[in-house]
Amino acid sequence: MRNLVAFYQTKSQAEAVRDELINADFSRGDIKLQSPSSSGQEEKGFWESIKEAFGYAEEEDRHLYAEASRRGAYSVSLQIDNDDQPTLQTRAEEIMRRHNPVNLEEQAAKWRSEGWSGRYAQQPSTAATTQATASQATRRETRRTEGEEVIPVVQEELQVGKRQVQQGGVRIHSRVTERPVEEKVNLREEHVNVERRPVNRPVTNADVAFKERAIEATETSEQAVINKQARVVEEVALNKQVQERTETVRDTVRRTDVDVEQIPGRTGKQEEWTEQFASTLCEDQRYRGRDWNAIEPDARTNFEQRYPGRKWDEFKDQIRRGYDKIRGKSRA
Repeated sequence: MRNLVAFYQTKSQAEAVRDELINADFSRGDIKLQSPSSSGQEEKGFWESIKEAFGYAEEEDRHLYAEASRRGAYSVSLQIDNDDQPTLQTRAEEIMRRHNPVNLEEQAAKWRSEGWSGRYAQQPSTAATTQATASQATRRETRRTEGEEVIPVVQEELQVGKRQVQQGGVRIHSRVTERPVEEKVNLREEHVNVERRPVNRPVTNADVAFKERAIEATETSEQAVINKQARVVEEVALNKQVQERTETVRDTVRRTDVDVEQIPGRTGKQEEWTEQFASTLCEDQRYRGRDWNAIEPDARTNFEQRYPGRKWDEFKDQIRRGYDKIRGKSRA
């Protein structure tokens, strides 16, 4: 029994490999598609599922497969009988390579540089921070150091690659056919005629009288002679014309934005925190150059969100004076 396994970044790649193997007459029962482990999956249950899916593999390979699955990769495994080798094995390997599998050797070296020991690592509890994957790149996480609390700003970058896909082609082949043809040709034939003419004249020396003699004439004719000569009258050639086009790839990338908000102390003076709120409004790019009447609806909404329980009508005059005061200084 021969076992083949390959890992893929996306579920669609793995399903495409599985479907193509089935279409290539591989038994559906010999093909397994393993989904990646979920972050909350119990370690024992996950490890048992890995052993069940890749029980034929060496212990070290199973640890590698488990780590790939834990990091979000989908696996496709295939069992091939010894009687089917090597033809079916070669065909299966071609199908698996065609869909850009993950290079586990390169990934394993990278994981070890990041601290992976080569053994299956237990998933952290749900309260702990997990390592960001491609689908979790923008998840906000906090880490504590002594004396500070940090919110990292995470930003995705769009990376566009290229891969070749088969788009069909052209095949030409030659065959020999026969067709009837005809040509007209003029042929010459000779016929000998014997003619007796009555005459009445004296004999001369030219008549050679009274001597035996014989004269003869042969008949000839022409026959058609067929000869064939092969000539090249046309050439059919295959060549490729390469054209390049520019395609615009559109997608979305995410970024963690951090908003800084001043929180007034409960024991501070009313003039201080209202002036701080007015200063925040002046620094907001949306309100730059606009007078109080234009921004008051937005300012009220912002105020009620920041200071729930406080009434806008009680403080709006002080906030307006602070806003106009700061704008006046800015213009000066």
